[in-house]
This record gives sequence, C-alpha cells and structure tokens, in this order.
Amino acid sequence: MAQTVAEQVGVRRSPVEAYLDGLLARHAGDDSGEVAAYIPELADVDPSLFGICLATVDGARYEAGDSGARFTIQSMSKPLTYGLALERAGEEFVRSRVGVEPSGDPFNEISLHPVTGAPVNPMINAGAITCAGVLVDAVGDPLGSLLETYSLYAGRRLEIDDAVYRSEGETGHRNRAIAHLLRSVDVVSRPEAALDLYFRQCSVAVDCRDLATIAATLANGGVNPRTGLRAVREDVVREILSVMATCGMYNGAGEWLMSVGLPAKSGVSGGVIGVLPGRLGIGVFSPRLDEQGNSVRGVAVCRDLSHDLMLHLIRAGERAAPPVRSLHTVAERQSKRVRSGRQQAAIAAAAMRTAVFELQGELGFVAAEAVSRALVERPEPVELVVIDLRRIVRTDRGGLHFLPALVSYLHSHGGELAFSGNELELEFDAAAAGVRMFDELDTALEWCEDELLARAGAAAYVTSVAPAQHQLLAGLTAAELDRLLPALEPRHARPGAVLVRAGDSAEELFLVVAGRLSVYAPGLGRRGRRLATLSAGMTFGEVAFVERGARSADVFADSEIDCLRLPYSLLDRLATDDPVLHGKLLRNILGVVVASLRQANAETAQLSR
Repeated sequence: MAQTVAEQVGVRRSPVEAYLDGLLARHAGDDSGEVAAYIPELADVDPSLFGICLATVDGARYEAGDSGARFTIQSMSKPLTYGLALERAGEEFVRSRVGVEPSGDPFNEISLHPVTGAPVNPMINAGAITCAGVLVDAVGDPLGSLLETYSLYAGRRLEIDDAVYRSEGETGHRNRAIAHLLRSVDVVSRPEAALDLYFRQCSVAVDCRDLATIAATLANGGVNPRTGLRAVREDVVREILSVMATCGMYNGAGEWLMSVGLPAKSGVSGGVIGVLPGRLGIGVFSPRLDEQGNSVRGVAVCRDLSHDLMLHLIRAGERAAPPVRSLHTVAERQSKRVRSGRQQAAIAAAAMRTAVFELQGELGFVAAEAVSRALVERPEPVELVVIDLRRIVRTDRGGLHFLPALVSYLHSHGGELAFSGNELELEFDAAAAGVRMFDELDTALEWCEDELLARAGAAAYVTSVAPAQHQLLAGLTAAELDRLLPALEPRHARPGAVLVRAGDSAEELFLVVAGRLSVYAPGLGRRGRRLATLSAGMTFGEVAFVERGARSADVFADSEIDCLRLPYSLLDRLATDDPVLHGKLLRNILGVVVASLRQANAETAQLSR
C-alpha cells in the first residue's frame, strides 16, 4: 500500500502537512459544543481529540494531529450504503423508497413524504434505515456486502466496534420507532433486520485517514486512488455526491453549501468528510458537536480549507491537463550559457539538488501540491527550484495562499525558489518572501546553474584565459603557437557593444580570451532570442566558417571583452602552407560545432516531450 508523504520522507514535514499543522493549531483552542451523550459509548470519548487528513485522487495523503485515533463512522456511512443500495437494487427502485430532497430538519427527525410516506432523503436516519432495508431484501449477505464495500472505499479491511454496536441497539429507541413507522407505510418490509444492519453500519470503526481515503475514492469516480480498486460505479458516484451536497449536513446543509461548497457528510462521532470531485478528499475528526450534530472543529476546518485553498465546488475554470507539464534537473534542462567541461561535470554531479518545473493551466492548490510533493519525495532535499509560469493562464488564491509554505519549506534547508515567465498578477510579494523573479526561463536556468556551481565551490564562468590555453588552440605545439598567435588580431569591446550583426559578411572566427558575450537571434524584444552566452576560452563564428555565408545572429558584449580574430583567409592559406596545423585547427573547430549541435539536439528533445 502507498505510504503517506511523511512516511516516504521520514521526519521531514511536507508543505501540505505544515499547512494542516497550522490549521490544527488555529482551531485546537475551540472547546465549544458537546460530545454525543445519547449513545453511552460515544459519551466516553476524549473531547480533545483532533485530527485532519487530506487525500488526493492520485494517491497522496497528508495528515495532522490525531489522524490515527479510532472512532465509529456513524452517519458518514449513509452515502456509502445509499450507493450500495443503488447498485444492488437499481435507481428506480431505491428512488421509489427514498427521495432526494433536503429536509431542513435534524438528522433524527421523522421527515416523510406526505403522500407516499417515504423518507425525503437518504442522509437522515429514516432514509438511511430505508436503504439498509433495501439491502436486507436485495442481498443475500447484506452485512458482508456492506463491510466489503466500505473496506474497498477505505483501502483496508474495516470492522465493527462491538461495544458501540451494542450501545446503539440498547439506546436506539427513536430509530426503532422510525423503522416500524416505515413498515407501516410499506417502505421497509423487515424493520428489525433493517434496523440491525443500520446500527452495525454506524458502528464500523475508522480513523481520519480512512475518512479522507473514502472521500478521495468518491472524488476519483469510485476508484480508490491508493489501491486502484473500484468501490462503487462511477454513475452512482454522481448520485451519492449530489445528495451529499444538498442533504449531507442536515439542517445546516444550506449554510454549508454556501460557505464550504463541497459535498459532505458528518457523523455524531465527530467526523466530517468532504469531497472535491476530480481532485481530493477531506477527513476531519473532533468529537464536540454543534446544535445540528456536526463537529464544531470539523466544520471550521472544512470552511477554512475551502476558503484558503479555493476548493469551493461552485467556481469558474476547469483544468484540462495535469498542472506539471514537465519536471527536470538543470543537467537535463540547461540554459543558453555555454559551460566548460569542468563546469558541466560539476552541474551534473549536483543536479539532483535542483528542480525545474514547467507548469500549465491553472496555478491553484492542486498545482502547488503537485510541486511540493515532487520536492519532498526526492531522496535528498532540493535546494534550488525554478518554476516556469509561461503556460499558466489563471491563478487563484489557493495556489498563492500556499506559496509561502513552499518557500518556507525550501528555506528550512537552505533552498531558494525562482519564478520565470509569468505575465499574470501573482498578488504575491516575491521580494519579501525571498523569491527570485525572471522574465524568461532561460535566465532563471542560468541563475540556478550559477548558484549550484557557487554552492559546489566552482566558478560560474571563466573570466580570462591565456591565448595558448584557448579551446581552439588545444593540441598545438609551442612552435605552432609561435607561428599562429602573432597572426591573430586582438579586439576589445566595452559592455553593450555589438561585435557582429546578423547579415554581415562572415570573414573570421573569434577566440574569446577575457569577458563574457551573448549571441542573439533577431526577433522580439530589445535584442531578440538568446542563443548562447560564451565566456573566456570559447569561440564564436564557427558555424559561419563551415557554411561560408553571412552572419546569422547578433553578438553583444555582456562585459569588457578581449578577443583574438582568426580570419578565414588565414585558415585557407594554412591548408597549403602548414597542413598539420590546419588539420589541428579544423579538428578543434569541428569539435566546437559538434558540441553546439549536441546541445541544440538535447534542447529539441526536451521541448518535444
């Protein structure tokens, strides 16, 4: 079985769990409400217990507080039994026995249709007893079928708490009266059997993790996201969630739908489940109840979750694709800065300490959770994170509310976060939070590489090299250097100067011996699109030498630049005058060309994924 994120990473708390810790602390001091005293076994529960669990439709689970404390499912069983009745007896038959209209009454009210005598919905006790009666008539082993289905929802074998079951039977006089009243109008045929099954289903023992997993199974169309097993048909899930949305919180259902906006169900044991279809499930446990029989803290937690993370079901905007379009390290997704072999090796060795996310669609809690999970699931802490937002079309408060937790998580182990490519208003004080902002992914990648090299004790770039140490002169003998170097023309440029222009006649190679320069393809922006940034020891103009055509790009000095100019005419003469020297130079030129082509191919492969 899949582990929780906390179990996967040991003692480290993920940003989601840190948020849940804060939510727990926010409401732990609320001691209002009373435990359900009319069932003796429930009256003895510790009222201070408080747990929260959140489960996503792709199998992650986050928890805080007393998430492992055991309690009985009580009325949170009603949606599950309703779904099972729909599957086993059919919608038409079930709807002839129980309606789907909100009652506006407490959970134990005798709310029956004035003509048919049928309960008005399956979430009140009368409706739930009716559903149990349907199973008694339709299934050979109703209890076995019920427990098997509940266990599929939870992803583990669930059992009945016998003490609570006995307590339910000894004190459930009002429910017994309801069952016999339903028999009098021919809604239930075997009242005692229906009532016994109802008492047993309410007495199934669960914990907060089970509640969240049950809710996530409903959110996932009936398939348990942690086991991959189907608990209920997808078409039945719609029926279940619909009545949960309108009737799940009894006479507080209207206020719940307005303020929280999630299909939900509460239980007098103090549990609450909430479902955001297609995304996640929520489970909260706190025994103190309000006047409607709903957990005081549970309602407050769900309200805050919905508000903080923008989980309200009634909202515009749907995401058609996963929020994380791609995830790479800087060894896989490189900047246009051309690095030396030594620098490339240093980056590759430390690359697992970096993460480059390209997001798409909506920047909400689901996207933020996917990013945070990918980070905490790494075997070692990620220190440098770049999040590219070029393909984000919408942001919401849920994602922005969560960003400080993500930043705090990175800062806790010396990490840093950078955003790139965002043209939307983030409503997020990046500078105050210590987040770096870049207009383009390329410059953010360069920052990440430079920072990684600095942390590894390596220079981000070489400031100068002796001419004899230049890559284009590798392998030359002292005599060959003495012959060639005097023929190379020195050239100096100040920062911002243009060394060559696209379209100019190409007549020479340039050997950079000091400073830094960038190559741009003409296009949008002040300079166009950056193709490469070169530093001392590197070469430009080699492509034009091979093609013997016009310059294809502009070259700007980023700093004070010193170059050596190697005319193509000199290379051509060496082919006749000194073929050995010419061969060595040609080999080195082709090596530069091949390295450029390999980097271009790698970039193309990444973009095509």
